[in-house]
Amino acid sequence: MTHSTDEMLKTGTRTDEVVLTTDGVSKQYGPVTALSAMSLTVRAGEVRALVGENGSGKSTFVGIVSGTVVPNTGTVTIGTRSLTKHLPVESQNAGVLTVFQDGSLLAALTVAQNLYIGTPAAQRPKYGEISTWASERLAEYDLDLDPLLKVAALAPGDRQILEIVRAVMAKPRLLLLDESTSALDASGVDKVLDLMRLAALQGSAVLFVTHRLAEVFRVADAVSILRDGHYIGTRPAGEVSPKQIVELMAGTKVEMEFPPRSPLHSGAKELLRAEGLEGEKFGPVDLTLRAGQILGIAGADGNGQGQLLRGLATLGVTGGSVTSLGTALRSYRQATRDGIVFLSGDRKNESLFQALSIRENMTAGVLRRLSTGGIVRSGAENRFVDKQIADFGIRLGTPAQPPSSLSGGNQQKIALSKALATEPKVLLIDEPTQGVDVRSRMDIYRFIRACADEGNAVVIVSSDASELAGVADRIVVMSRGRIIEDMPGLGSNEESIVGAFAVESRVVEGDGEPVSEPVPGTDPEPAAGPAAAPVVRRSRIPRWVRNEETTRLAVLALLMLAIGAVTAAQNPTFLSELSLKNVLLIATPLTAVAIAQYFVLLVGGIDVSVGATMSLSVVLMSFLVNTGGIFPNILVAIGAAVVLGVVVGLINAWLVERMRLSAVIATIATLGIVTGVALTLRPTPGGAISYELMSAITRSIGIFPIALIVLAVLVVAGDILLRRTGLGLRVRAVGINGLYADRLGIRATAIRGGAYVLCAVLAAMAGVLLAAQVGIGDASVGEIYTLLAIAAPVIGGASLLGGRGTLIGALLGAVMLALLMTLATVLRISQGVNLLFIGGITLIALLTYVLPLRRNALRR
Repeated sequence: MTHSTDEMLKTGTRTDEVVLTTDGVSKQYGPVTALSAMSLTVRAGEVRALVGENGSGKSTFVGIVSGTVVPNTGTVTIGTRSLTKHLPVESQNAGVLTVFQDGSLLAALTVAQNLYIGTPAAQRPKYGEISTWASERLAEYDLDLDPLLKVAALAPGDRQILEIVRAVMAKPRLLLLDESTSALDASGVDKVLDLMRLAALQGSAVLFVTHRLAEVFRVADAVSILRDGHYIGTRPAGEVSPKQIVELMAGTKVEMEFPPRSPLHSGAKELLRAEGLEGEKFGPVDLTLRAGQILGIAGADGNGQGQLLRGLATLGVTGGSVTSLGTALRSYRQATRDGIVFLSGDRKNESLFQALSIRENMTAGVLRRLSTGGIVRSGAENRFVDKQIADFGIRLGTPAQPPSSLSGGNQQKIALSKALATEPKVLLIDEPTQGVDVRSRMDIYRFIRACADEGNAVVIVSSDASELAGVADRIVVMSRGRIIEDMPGLGSNEESIVGAFAVESRVVEGDGEPVSEPVPGTDPEPAAGPAAAPVVRRSRIPRWVRNEETTRLAVLALLMLAIGAVTAAQNPTFLSELSLKNVLLIATPLTAVAIAQYFVLLVGGIDVSVGATMSLSVVLMSFLVNTGGIFPNILVAIGAAVVLGVVVGLINAWLVERMRLSAVIATIATLGIVTGVALTLRPTPGGAISYELMSAITRSIGIFPIALIVLAVLVVAGDILLRRTGLGLRVRAVGINGLYADRLGIRATAIRGGAYVLCAVLAAMAGVLLAAQVGIGDASVGEIYTLLAIAAPVIGGASLLGGRGTLIGALLGAVMLALLMTLATVLRISQGVNLLFIGGITLIALLTYVLPLRRNALRR
């Protein structure tokens, strides 16, 4: 680490204060005991390693202490404070900060916003000062990152280090690190170990889970060992050897030697050839894979290793060619048919089918071998699955479980067994032992070697240089997307591989392009000719102009103007005051219900009961507001709408958040109930609504209804709240990733439940606005708004997946739909043609949103 951090390392003090005490904590998942009666004590200023094989209970223990897992028995105490609710917010309030193996950074937010949202409330600055604050804090920890850069643009290693820095800078009482170095290269590991030492010297207790025993002896004061969910004991790190630790973890002697390999021969059969291969962040690259060989791809994090591996499978290729035994490969489907199998390092999203069982995952690639006449033979399937479980040492309760129920290492074994079962000719593996314990890692090396010895080619990308030195026959080193070194595996070691890294590439700007920076202690590579990496320069275009949401609002506004101009050209009366006022009157209740739906969409939900809620609100107005003066009627209308909305919203929140029903299913059920109540009260339209209410609510200033003006003011205020305050940031975080938000101590369940209540209240208020226009109680009048309420915010930039869009966008989307709804009358076209026109325009608006996102996703 650099000078500023070195100075910080000198300032710490050690105490004998007990920070963490667990007494008999245990956790069962059905018949499986994940952790059994574990009692542990960790003191302030201590660095404690927690080790064990996959499935031994390490992550379960971390989850219990961090508040993400509720124990069946036992107590957890931080200092003198006992944890009783077992929620992340409770653990964090007690002084526990956790860095999880799969992270908790929100990719759609900026670096500064992620630092802010993951820092305890007492240490946060004013929200308007987060950029300056983040710059200062990053500088303290020698992280040269743009605070306004979105985390999605960072290299994976930078993300992991950023998250650890975020935790360390808060100076927690207890810092928990679960496999925090699993995806880091050597330099990244060095930084993290320095950060652990810094945290301990600042007075924090540090408890870290790792499978890399070298890290234990570099930083830990003591090591605690788990085996099969049982606590074996704690040993001083200086009094135990790596072999002893492994044997304590396994309960038996373990062979820790890499499988033998022969000297590299160039005459082996060529299986795959890449010529001039190019793609995002790599190329051009020429590479030949031969039978019986294991090729390792090394390099500093972010230099294109993973992208090249995908390119060999024809994924993400923009130039060059890949040929298999002389046949040019054009697609990944063709590659797989030719025996080229790619195993991603992202097992959660790419390597495994999370919605399927372990059994189904294992057999997915070999169904033809297990079938007769297209029907899977259950006996053959069972024998195959049992053999895979035994051969790969997978620890599980039953093959009917989902992969998510297992530890990360056991999930990796399933993914590898699934790939090897297809008997690949060329096996491409990204991080084959990430999150895997020492004994299982040796087993995986032997399986990979066996695959190569059968005459196949294997390519491995690994951030662990010692792994490549031990298992690969040949190693190529990458820098800035190009191969800069080609060396034999025999005779290489971690130092020689790392020493070959010419430059380290990091992502420093929102476009996600690499910019080269010399690794400390090396000379920079000359930037000459095509080998030089592109240097990212900051755009001179203001950031607000480049913002996707700003661009979308501008496109929507231009689209509405274009529709208006075309319509006026066909019928000049469209621009009359009466016509424009009519459009805005139609837009008023639609805007209200679009805003209502937006809040639910923002937190990742959906409410299809809003139209029914509007109808019931109209029906209630026909009973409650049909006589008397203006002000009493308005007060009654608002009061009735609020009560109705609260009741409907609480029902939806209970069904979705407490009963864990799908939002669509739950709100469809509510739609049925609410519609039934409305039809019971008004089987047929009837009940004249107070003229005074109608007159007051439809009153206008020029062509603008006062109600719409009020909504517009609320929309602007709401967007300021959501975009310029910490509360708004927390709400958006829930929609971006509810699990990560919960880990950060945000009450995601309460926020989502509140969004459903707010949505229903606003939908009921939209019913009041609609009642003032229809003038009669009608139980079906709100039906048309069910889909329009979803379409309007989505057209305005909201996402059905949550976390995106603006209230202004929802308003513009509502106005555009209202404009389209009037075209049948203004242009004298049939209702069918009008619906086709509405659908077409809506599709165009949606595509302007979807296509840029897809392009960005492909680039990443």
